[in-house]
Amino acid sequence: MKHRNINMTLIVLVLFLNTINAQTIWNGPIFEFEKEDYTDPNNIVNQDSITPSVSLTRGDNGEIYNANLETIYAKGTSPLGTEWAIGDLSELESLTFRSFRTTVGKPKNVVGKKLVLYITDENVYLSVEFTSWSEGKKGGFAYKRSTNNTATSLEKKIEEEKINIYPNPSTNFIQITGLKSVKNYEIFDIIGSKIAQGTIEKHKRIDVNEFKKGIYFIRLENNKSIRFLKK
Repeated sequence: MKHRNINMTLIVLVLFLNTINAQTIWNGPIFEFEKEDYTDPNNIVNQDSITPSVSLTRGDNGEIYNANLETIYAKGTSPLGTEWAIGDLSELESLTFRSFRTTVGKPKNVVGKKLVLYITDENVYLSVEFTSWSEGKKGGFAYKRSTNNTATSLEKKIEEEKINIYPNPSTNFIQITGLKSVKNYEIFDIIGSKIAQGTIEKHKRIDVNEFKKGIYFIRLENNKSIRFLKK
């Protein structure tokens, strides 16, 4: 009976480790986000669009919430679609993930704590460290977080041609300005998955009406990429 219990424990451990390995761990360059005091949380510039399912922001009174799924925070459950733990990405096997409020206690005390954020829809883990949290119904906060290496590699500087996207943010379509010839393109979401491809030339539109709200990268055949926002 004792040997059977040991074998079952080993099986559970192997299954758990395989689950962890199946997740995507973002350990790319650090990105810093700040929402200033008294700014509109409904404005996309005041939201950190981390993945297609999660855009973090904060109202003037309360905690952070996921603007993709909520219009205001709910104490104890926000941000929806996320789980949090105190610790480091190197400690995933031993971390306990819970809601933001349960994990950090009073949000004003979150500054300086090393956190791991788990985004449930995309199975993504990333590190987060808050650098400021405004009190007194101001709504400001700031943090630094790790990024996806794939997405980071897609965002390169455009030097030879003055290429840009219009409109950006976009709702129904995008156009590429500054093109001198027909080019092949690929569009990737924030986690690096290719979702569209084709050819583009001057004055031609690319339909993005069916895209989910979030950040995307369009990469041209010469490996030049531009980030745009679908709202």
